[in-house]
Amino acid sequence: MERLRGTPVHGNISTTLERHMEAIHVTQARRKDEIINAANPQRQGAPRYNNEKDVLALAAAIRELAASTRKARTALWCALQMTLPKNSSSGPVKQEVVERALQDVVELNSPFFVNDTI
Repeated sequence: MERLRGTPVHGNISTTLERHMEAIHVTQARRKDEIINAANPQRQGAPRYNNEKDVLALAAAIRELAASTRKARTALWCALQMTLPKNSSSGPVKQEVVERALQDVVELNSPFFVNDTI
């Protein structure tokens, strides 16, 4: 979209896509941990706490990934709206709507992963 526009996209779009990639990597790491720990047989009488911990960590990572995906889709929609010609026949979206969506998609004051480890 940057090539189509000839200018860089809004900074929040890049930030959102970077956070989405981070959420993907965290989810992949949690799934890998779960698979590795599930493949290792538990000792007789040992608590199953680690297995449950892995599943809970994976569930939290998937929850963050879902939220991140929604924000990434919104950011890409904003980038598309800014890229489209202003005289489209379908009626352009007002610039205020796009700007508001961009501000909502990235909350710079709140941490992305509140609790990375469970």
